Amino acid sequence: MKVREIVEMVSPILVRPTFGSLTIGISKRFFLFHLMRRIITMIEEDPHLNFVAMLKSYKVLGRFLFGSLHEFHRDRNRLYFKNFFYDRKLWEIVKRDLESLHPKYKDVKMTITKRGVIIYDNYKKDAFNVLLLTIHSGTWVPEEIQKKMWISDHKRYREEDVETDRLYRNLVLEKAGIWIDNKQSRFVIDFNRALKNAIYVDNSEKWVNALWKEPLLKNESDAIYAGYREFYFALTRLLDSYQFNIILDGHSMKPTEGRPNLSFGTKYIPKFYQPIVRSMQRKMQSLGYSPVLLNTPFKGGFILRWLNGKFPNVFICSMEINKKIYMSRNNPLKRKMKKISSDLTNIFDIEIENEPSQQ
Repeated sequence: MKVREIVEMVSPILVRPTFGSLTIGISKRFFLFHLMRRIITMIEEDPHLNFVAMLKSYKVLGRFLFGSLHEFHRDRNRLYFKNFFYDRKLWEIVKRDLESLHPKYKDVKMTITKRGVIIYDNYKKDAFNVLLLTIHSGTWVPEEIQKKMWISDHKRYREEDVETDRLYRNLVLEKAGIWIDNKQSRFVIDFNRALKNAIYVDNSEKWVNALWKEPLLKNESDAIYAGYREFYFALTRLLDSYQFNIILDGHSMKPTEGRPNLSFGTKYIPKFYQPIVRSMQRKMQSLGYSPVLLNTPFKGGFILRWLNGKFPNVFICSMEINKKIYMSRNNPLKRKMKKISSDLTNIFDIEIENEPSQQ
């Protein structure tokens, strides 16, 4: 019997006892107590159930959907699914992802918010589990917000980590772990900034000059900030429910002169793990990605600092892939993307190599 069916069977007694509730004999009470202990044990042993239970209990997230990728793919054109999202444009983006991932990853569990934060759960007990973040991969901007912006789509795409979700996702989908993807543009809200800086203003970033034609209304900014708080709430609950071997923040970078093809941000990696980073660096160089550097041009952003404050002994790093090796004139090169995705997945078959002797 499914957990849901069991809970529905006993809930009239446990949830809303009234004068008209069922009268239960002593033996039935012991049976019921045993049943509920089993349910609690199942939830505690299944981190996904625990995670969803906490989201429902705290009610910070508002409405959210959870189920398998197969179920959402099956329902992708149903009215309830279309109407769940902030607008139809966002629904179409999520729908495309479902169609690209089904049926290969149909058993992966998903949690979806109406503003396009999607959590893919391929967690496996007693396996090497990665927590993967692709928080800058999104390009979706609500229409009423876009009308207030000076910046063109073309210029936005230069800063957004276009297609990075597809570059990194196999680390989780082919291996094991949790992947948090974000469909909302960083130009609406940047999860890699502190809350007070998360909505860009004119000249707040080196690459942002005049951004706004007119200011956001208070109700608009309040709703955007609420989405930021929801993201960090969900991330906190994930970290309460699961155990991870590596936390990786996956990004891309503009092909500015002097930048490497690939870089690892290692500012928040404990020294104990440095041999592993060096091993990964050498593997990527041997696969033809040289130069592969550390902390050039970025050492790790706000979200890694936030995570490091909570888990100072965990392997936490970022990765930056130069857009020039997988894009041409803002268009993704599918064959190159496929190779990069495969190579990234392989380098996380972690082997600790001996550091070369110092000459």
